[in-house]
Amino acid sequence: MGMIGYDKARTKFVFRQLHVEGFVNTYVQEDSGDATQKQSSCIENIALGWRARETYLILSENEFIERFELAEPGKDFALYSEAHLKRTRHQ
Repeated sequence: MGMIGYDKARTKFVFRQLHVEGFVNTYVQEDSGDATQKQSSCIENIALGWRARETYLILSENEFIERFELAEPGKDFALYSEAHLKRTRHQ
């Protein structure tokens, strides 16, 4: 489950993501070109030093790509999953 809120003090959106495995990721918005990126500022219930990143590549008003990356302590981010989502119309 995920929830997005706006942090007035930081003037940024914050995304909180709760996983069934017990992990809780808190991401803070970072704009980069035509992608919206959220890098973890905190991950609960995991060894210290791990980082996570969510990136949303907006392709159109009806389509985007979501990328989830993880970085072990002292290492670069590596792609963990990617989803291509497209709105369909029902008739």
